[in-house]
Amino acid sequence: MKQYVVDASVILTALLESRESLVGKIEKYFRSAREGKSHLFSIPFVTVEVANGLRFNTRDKDIALKLFGGFQELQIKKVSLSNSQYEKILGLSYEIGTTVYDTSYHILAKSLGATFLTCDADYYKKAAKLGNIELLK
Repeated sequence: MKQYVVDASVILTALLESRESLVGKIEKYFRSAREGKSHLFSIPFVTVEVANGLRFNTRDKDIALKLFGGFQELQIKKVSLSNSQYEKILGLSYEIGTTVYDTSYHILAKSLGATFLTCDADYYKKAAKLGNIELLK
């Protein structure tokens, strides 16, 4: 069964983006997980990142709360990372010049043998050589 790790950029794009072609592409991954055809994973911090993204991209609190409720219904299993994984993440983030946040999603994907799905083109450019990553655009 296919396994994917999603970051906040994918979730926020699905919730806020107006380009139907990109949202449709992302929705296929969510639908596949709902139907039990694949598994979606993320790190626990994704909840904070999504909430913050909604806060600063949505002017209406009620809309933000409704979108956040939709996020909470997604079939995404949140996986905690070990201290040794965080050490690897920190070192790698220095090596490739990325944030610890973005790198943590990628290391989770590599540890699960999954594909990291992101809409973050800057991260993708820096980390594509590591493998296990797909840029959704």
